[in-house]
Amino acid sequence: MAKLTSIIVVKDSPPFLLKTIASVDDLVQEIIIVDIGIDPNLKDILVRNKKIKLVEIKEAVPYVELIREKTKSFANSDYLIFLDPDEVIPPALKQIIEKKTEFYDYLSMPRKNIIFGRWIKHCRWWPDYQTRVFKKDKVIWPKIIHRQPKVSGTGFRVEPKEELALIHHNYRDLDEYLDKAKRYAKYEAKEFILEKKLLTFGETVRRAINELVSRYFAAEGYKDGMQGFVLSCFQMIYYFLVYFYYLEMMKFKDDKTIKPELFFRQGLKETLYWKKKRTLKESILKKIL
Repeated sequence: MAKLTSIIVVKDSPPFLLKTIASVDDLVQEIIIVDIGIDPNLKDILVRNKKIKLVEIKEAVPYVELIREKTKSFANSDYLIFLDPDEVIPPALKQIIEKKTEFYDYLSMPRKNIIFGRWIKHCRWWPDYQTRVFKKDKVIWPKIIHRQPKVSGTGFRVEPKEELALIHHNYRDLDEYLDKAKRYAKYEAKEFILEKKLLTFGETVRRAINELVSRYFAAEGYKDGMQGFVLSCFQMIYYFLVYFYYLEMMKFKDDKTIKPELFFRQGLKETLYWKKKRTLKESILKKIL
């Protein structure tokens, strides 16, 4: 079996961190906890585990992608497991990691997102493949929010089965979603400013409507109950939040693309697009139109 190091970036006192650590404790040779502002009481608990090595990052880290690539250098092993402090590896997935890692350059695994107290099986949140186990020199992480890494070499794709999925205790409630959305939206808007890219109201409407229609209707988010409805709506609202932060950073410069009819026109366009991509039930289509 290949020697593995687990790397977890931690801030404050995440409620599932100890479960995350326990799920890899017998799988890895060392656990690197990257401290970006850990609660002192939690530190006292972590230092009791002899496998854990604490590495402090003193500069502000608004989102983890900014330092993922850097954290690779903290590990002694050639093979790494990147985990968020709200992700847990189940026993069946652990067995696959033990058997397959040394034969591949990276492993992509499905992720089971628990959102608002429910496993979201639709809304484009499943199987939500993630590259989490990999050889150090075969994966490069971009410094952009929620981007997948660039991989090279030979990969193994784990079957999309519940028992083989990485468990992600994602947004527990509305407040947690909104707190993260505000932070992510602000930095996504900042990227437009730094890269001198124009973000228009028309483009915002297109992205927002695409989120609602593709997730709730085309991806059958309605099968996830009210959680699916709320989540799909929030995903739509997120892009307006990015745009509003962008406007604020641009000193609310007049955007001549702001036309209310764009929302309805683009809504119909996106509906027809996803209808071609996937046949929707007539009752659902009527709700849109």
